Amino acid sequence: MYGLWGFERLKLRMMVVMLLMLVLSLFEQNMSFSSPLNSEGLALLRFKQRMVSDPFGALSNWKEIDGEIDPCSWFGVECSDEKVVILNLKDLCLVGNLGPEFGKLENLKSIILRNNSFSGSIPQEIGELKELEVLDLGFNNFSGPFPSDFGNNLSLTTLLLDNNEFLGNLAPEIYEVKMLSEFQVDENRLTDAATIPSCKSSGFPW
Repeated sequence: MYGLWGFERLKLRMMVVMLLMLVLSLFEQNMSFSSPLNSEGLALLRFKQRMVSDPFGALSNWKEIDGEIDPCSWFGVECSDEKVVILNLKDLCLVGNLGPEFGKLENLKSIILRNNSFSGSIPQEIGELKELEVLDLGFNNFSGPFPSDFGNNLSLTTLLLDNNEFLGNLAPEIYEVKMLSEFQVDENRLTDAATIPSCKSSGFPW
């Protein structure tokens, strides 16, 4: 009888171990599905931390909820196949700068930050985004050297840099991007300048 009881205990232990292994396997699978999205969400949260001012509260829903990070539900963010592909934060008068976290958003096709008060230099990591098709940084206060890697970007079709401070510092490679269908650096060619108030001011009163 003791031997039978010992066998039952051993079988029970094996069942518990198998159950734990199954739970761990399901957890790892769930993490593997969610990790790309979470890494992109964390990158966007780091970008949010760089904001000095968000006068319209545009990024107020950029946050973790019940331990979950879902950037696809955030304002200005669009996803495809659960990957962040568009960041559109134009005309929001955001004040801040950009950082290397953009390198984590490797599926981005469009970055539209027109008409804000972003300053500082453009991170090299943005120039390394191979899927990027549209980069609109017009009407900001960006300065310093522009990433030369854009000259090797075969996906880029639209590059708008009008009304910034780095116009005289563009690398020659930028002018040689073969796929560009729209390229604007001349501050006299303004888009919707008559209808949209400009946020381009380092001293924006908010």
